[in-house]
Amino acid sequence: VSTQSTGGFRYQVWFTGPQRMELQGIPGCHKSWWKNLLYIQNLDPWKIDMEGGCVGQAWYLANDMQFYIIAPIFITLLFYKPRIGGIVLVGAVCASAIAAAIITLHYDIGMAVLSQSMDQFWLLYDKPWIRITPYLMGIAGGWFYWCWGAQVTERARKTPLHVRLCVAVPIWLATFGMQYGVVYGPHKDAIAQLFEQKLASDVDSAAYGSLARIAWGLALVIQVLLCQCTLGGFINSLLSWRGWIFLSRLTYSVYLVHLGLMAIVIEQMRAPAFLQPAFQAAMMYLGFMFMSYLWGAVLYLLVELPVAKLERVLYR
Repeated sequence: VSTQSTGGFRYQVWFTGPQRMELQGIPGCHKSWWKNLLYIQNLDPWKIDMEGGCVGQAWYLANDMQFYIIAPIFITLLFYKPRIGGIVLVGAVCASAIAAAIITLHYDIGMAVLSQSMDQFWLLYDKPWIRITPYLMGIAGGWFYWCWGAQVTERARKTPLHVRLCVAVPIWLATFGMQYGVVYGPHKDAIAQLFEQKLASDVDSAAYGSLARIAWGLALVIQVLLCQCTLGGFINSLLSWRGWIFLSRLTYSVYLVHLGLMAIVIEQMRAPAFLQPAFQAAMMYLGFMFMSYLWGAVLYLLVELPVAKLERVLYR
């Protein structure tokens, strides 16, 4: 509720720049606000009525809620019927990958990562059956650690250091390579698609659209398991730094406010923004990040923290 209210206030009060008519928002929010409260706005046919969303980034909140609701199905099956649960989970991952590939090819979307077409957003980007694969990777990783984590950890502790390094380092490098490929692999194709209107080949587009999220989620799960099983080394020490605790508590609030702050700056610009020189882009990024965490801290202290403490009192 606070998210929708904040977005509406921003557009009505702070929207004063020359980009007002271009970025004013979605008028249909006045009609479809209830879809946001029910977390179903990402299932709305935006291409037809443009009434699905009130705050731009709220579409992912709907995905998270939908995944949270259906997660017990996979967890229960893995707990009571591991073989059936594994088949269902792998089947869901494969079905999601196949759906992404078919949609990419049928609608000729190309590399969707930097596509300027809203078709890829309506058809691929915000849909839960496309987005669910990293979530399923996380469920599979949690189940693996619950079943075999203690044994792997105990064995790793008894293994000599040089053997652990020979095992862990290649796995870490492989996961970093997977993540690098997901982020930077389609760079040339994306540039050609953006500026030369040249789509990548059907094979490349379908492969990336169907496998990128699976690869990213799998790499993260493997890295988490390595850290949990004492194979993380200095990376585990860095990620376990206590200073991250407070910042991690702000991530949800930062997610809610960051896009609004960026839109306010863009709305009031009197000249176009460019990504060159790189120093200027870096300054803008650091400014957005600092202000997002500042306002995220305010939102956390005024809304999220009091509500969390109230819940503790009510459920005590």
